[in-house]
Amino acid sequence: MKYFLYARKSTDVEDKQILSIEAQLTELRALAKRDGLEIAEEFVEKKSAKIPGRAIFNDMMSRIQRGEAQGIICWKIDRLARNPVDGGQVQWLLQQGVIKHIQTHDRSHYPNDNVLMMSVELGMANEYVRQLSANTARGLRQKARQGLYPGLAPIGYLNDPRTKTIRVHKKNAVLVREMFERYASGSATLDTLAVMLENAGVMSKGNRRVHISRISFVLQNPFYYGHFRYAGEVYEGNHSPLISKSLYDKANVVLRSRGRTLAVKTDPAPYCGLLRCDFCGMGITAEVKEKHQLNGNVHHYTYYRCTRKNKAVKCKEAPMRSEVLDSQLSALLGEYAMPQEWISPLSAMLDTEAASASKTATEAVQGLRDKVFDISNKFERLTDLYVAEDIEREDYLSRRRALMSERRTIEEQIVRLERSPAAWVEPVRNWIQDASRLDEIRKSEDIPSKKSPLQKIFGLNLSLHAREARGTPISPYAALCAARISASEKPLCLTLVEPRRIELPNPSANHGVPHQRWPLGLHKEYYDIQTKIRGSASDFLGAHFALRG
Repeated sequence: MKYFLYARKSTDVEDKQILSIEAQLTELRALAKRDGLEIAEEFVEKKSAKIPGRAIFNDMMSRIQRGEAQGIICWKIDRLARNPVDGGQVQWLLQQGVIKHIQTHDRSHYPNDNVLMMSVELGMANEYVRQLSANTARGLRQKARQGLYPGLAPIGYLNDPRTKTIRVHKKNAVLVREMFERYASGSATLDTLAVMLENAGVMSKGNRRVHISRISFVLQNPFYYGHFRYAGEVYEGNHSPLISKSLYDKANVVLRSRGRTLAVKTDPAPYCGLLRCDFCGMGITAEVKEKHQLNGNVHHYTYYRCTRKNKAVKCKEAPMRSEVLDSQLSALLGEYAMPQEWISPLSAMLDTEAASASKTATEAVQGLRDKVFDISNKFERLTDLYVAEDIEREDYLSRRRALMSERRTIEEQIVRLERSPAAWVEPVRNWIQDASRLDEIRKSEDIPSKKSPLQKIFGLNLSLHAREARGTPISPYAALCAARISASEKPLCLTLVEPRRIELPNPSANHGVPHQRWPLGLHKEYYDIQTKIRGSASDFLGAHFALRG
């Protein structure tokens, strides 16, 4: 009688279970020689038996059914099967006498044996692999809770096989930081980042350029600021972050704002993308019309109109000439320009406030720590709701991710505030400079240069209504406009009052810096600036003007 020798290990990775196959073959060859069993052929497979579909095993069983061998030699019965399908096939062929003998290192199985013993062994093998899967998943979740990422490290990091942790890849980490910085600045696209990686020698499988979908995934991966996703949840990692949370937020704001855009066939008009239709809510576009005169002259006119893409509303907003729109928007810019005589007093106030920045920063840090404590309490209440089954798992995970993101932002701002208490001074100076240049930009004939200041003042709140441009300004500019109006009504001396907090739109969370009174007496209009820390010297966080007669 001829036998097939079958040896198997559960993984096809060469550096794992190295001695398993070799040990099985050595022991089984010695067993066959001792018992005088003729081995017709040896089968070696490197694949898990958890699910059916092993190619080498199926080939061996087919050849047994063709009569090429009548017995099997294996180390244990669980080497043949760990699932009910393969186990049932082995039992059936044994009961039918197609397989006349199965020899393991400690037991023999024959067609006339009690099937209960083999069924128990195969059932135990199946249950073992099922429990192993559950135990492994539980262990990986615990590893994630400890801050250790249970997976392959993303680009910019390396898996350390010695410590079973993730460490920074010095070369690729620099590239990842540059990717985020360039994309957050708006100067790069996904395609240019793919070219940058290609030039640096970073390629995908098959030695091809990294696809833009992969780069988009990198930009949206929280792993780079210290968190990571696993099994649908977000965890705090112990690995070293490559970027700050604020840089991550800026890059993702740019990524979401771009989306999928169509190729532009002609140069867009300067104010396209700035306004929306107040009647139907759709965007405002521009088109050029030609007018042919009898004398042969041709005139070109640019009209701004609603795109009328809202199928549920029949828009009645009429088009308007570009010259009329430019005149209205220029007038709006003038309403929010800072008077030149206010610049010097404001600068003096900033200098005084900067001198006492350490005290105000300490108070601000305490306020931020209170917010972190409040978030921790929210975490506990959210977990209690989930345990009590008052909310669904998807809702729980979504709220948990939002709280973790907010806490990370606050923690980074605490660190920045402790390192540089006066970091807010330069942003305020920049805002004062921007506001003071609005009158100059208003008088300029360069129409494209007006778009950026209008976006800073109104954000997405500009609209067209009955051929009139109108908008709701961001709080600092609204307060500045109110201060100008009040100053024109009656002369006031400079007075100090307690400020009201003004929030500026920002993709990342912002946190207040307590106001400090500025002991200055100037016979001019009263105004008071409250600053808020955003962490970047190029961004202004908060300002407002208050008046007291």
